[in-house]
Amino acid sequence: MSETRGVFSLEDVIEQKAEGDYVALDQVWHSPSGGPEGPNTGYFSPSGSNNQMDKTDFTNDTTAAVPGAALSVARFAMGATGNSTHGYFGGGRIPAAASTMDKTTYASDTTAAVPGAALSTVNYAMGATGTSTHGYFGGGGSPTASTMDKVTYASDTTAAVPGAALSVARYRLTATGNSTHGYFGGGKPGPYSTMDKVTYASDTTAAVPGAALSAARNYLGATGNSTHGYFGGGNPTVSTMDKVTYASDTTAVVSGAALSAARSYMGATGNSTAGYFGAGRNASNNYVSTMDKVTYASDTTAAVPGAALSVARSQLAATSARANALPSAPSSPATRFTDGSGPSPNTGYFGDGIPSLDARMDKTTYASDTTAQVPGASLSVARNNYAATSSATAGYFGGGSPGPKSTMDKVTYASDTTAAVPGAALNLARYNLRATGNLTAGYFGGGDPAVSSMEKVTYASDTTAVVPGANLSGARYGMGATGNSTHGYFGGGTPGPVSTMDKTTYASDTTAQVPGAALSLARRYLSATGNLTHGYFGGGRYPGSPSRVSTMDKTTYASDTTAAVPGAALSSTRSSMGATGNSSFGYFGGGGFPVYSTMDKVTYASDTTAQVPGAALSVARRFVAATGARANGLAIDPPTATPSPSTTGGVPNIL
Repeated sequence: MSETRGVFSLEDVIEQKAEGDYVALDQVWHSPSGGPEGPNTGYFSPSGSNNQMDKTDFTNDTTAAVPGAALSVARFAMGATGNSTHGYFGGGRIPAAASTMDKTTYASDTTAAVPGAALSTVNYAMGATGTSTHGYFGGGGSPTASTMDKVTYASDTTAAVPGAALSVARYRLTATGNSTHGYFGGGKPGPYSTMDKVTYASDTTAAVPGAALSAARNYLGATGNSTHGYFGGGNPTVSTMDKVTYASDTTAVVSGAALSAARSYMGATGNSTAGYFGAGRNASNNYVSTMDKVTYASDTTAAVPGAALSVARSQLAATSARANALPSAPSSPATRFTDGSGPSPNTGYFGDGIPSLDARMDKTTYASDTTAQVPGASLSVARNNYAATSSATAGYFGGGSPGPKSTMDKVTYASDTTAAVPGAALNLARYNLRATGNLTAGYFGGGDPAVSSMEKVTYASDTTAVVPGANLSGARYGMGATGNSTHGYFGGGTPGPVSTMDKTTYASDTTAQVPGAALSLARRYLSATGNLTHGYFGGGRYPGSPSRVSTMDKTTYASDTTAAVPGAALSSTRSSMGATGNSSFGYFGGGGFPVYSTMDKVTYASDTTAQVPGAALSVARRFVAATGARANGLAIDPPTATPSPSTTGGVPNIL
């Protein structure tokens, strides 16, 4: 995207628009101001029968009891996390283990049980952390578990997420994180030094050996900011402070940040600049009320007597409105200026194929390069050799075999559910067709039996109609197809195979052959995806030897030319893959032969391709169809915000 923010003149605007270097209107986003800034305070839970909630004011390092925030039932050994307005205290012992979830409202300093958010099982001594929308409670000791429960704040409901279970069952662990990942460290039995990383976008968890604690321990405390997590103290009773660097998933001891005295069984929380480690047991196993403050900028720790808890206690939990990189000034979700829509999901969907033929749907999360099966999104009927394209909110999977079939399935991204839409069924049953489109309509072209027919799916009405003027230049099947907001490109195919490239103009529903964009190598059963400026056509079958190729061709839309890009060749020779992606990367998954689950990731900026093992399909298969809301660069994310860091005389400094 061109840089058009800051101060510029009308002359600048005219010049940039003439050069095609100005932000298009449909790429303008705005984010209205949201609610008030979250309170700069932390809440430290009771411990046992005293049931006294303490509130620490980070602005002046003082602590006081808040009687109205007492738990609904006195208990200890809970997990705690929250967002900018509420804290959630889950599980614990009374002394028997409990599933109770209490919700503390910061604005009123009151606490009440929320039965719908109760943990999925009775549990205690979990680790807990989360984002502004969800809390994650992991592990526990009733019995020793690896369970991960996810609390949805908007609905005050909780459900276990099996894919996010810890790598090893344990309790007396602790957790912290930022807006994208949570880190769960330590625990017993053992004790463990294990560090597990939860990827929120995919609800998956994996051990990260490089981030393991410097020594095995349990009942430690943890908090942090957007870039680092601090894990302090623990049992055996130590004062050690470990610092986890999120960017590299590494952990190191920071000697200057050691606690003021060795202790364990504490609670920890903080804000963006400092962490607070409160109470616990000392080396003599006595309860203490000590509060230590870790200053992140200097990696130093000191006791702050004025912030000591009102009562000495042990096995407590803590949370705040500003821990875990929670936004200090929440904003309303960004929306696109032209239509008020929000960001589209940054995911791709890979449908059924052979030999699986079980209607499965896999979802690839681009942010974490992970793939998982989503049973609720399974196709309405098992099939292969079909085509797919997408609107900003749903994917459309049409045709296929055995058959041939005319079925059109619609995958709704918000709910990960799939249903047949009879009104959008193809007029001509076929397989080995291909599809692409823009944000308003999808185009399904060609297919076997060998036809040139083009059908147009209108997303707003979920209806399909034949558009004869857009027919391919010749009857064929097994092409690759991709495009941008104005044109679709259908390349290669068979009978032949051929290198032909056809270009469909959406505004006029017409198609014409573009000889300059012909593929570098005639082939069939290839796959394609791309961004707003280029299409990438990968793999396929060739009549020579070897019969399958790894070739990647790049079509430049501005000039209607195509050339092979050797650096972007697939990691192996294969055909009949699914392909989709976003504005920065293309993903080519599955294929044959033999049958692969491999996922290759094309980086558009460098024209390079690499295999991403974590994103491999759930089972090996070929004749796969794939799509996603951000394929072909159509649905984009809001640009990264660049707020002015300071003001002069009330006017922002423009940097």
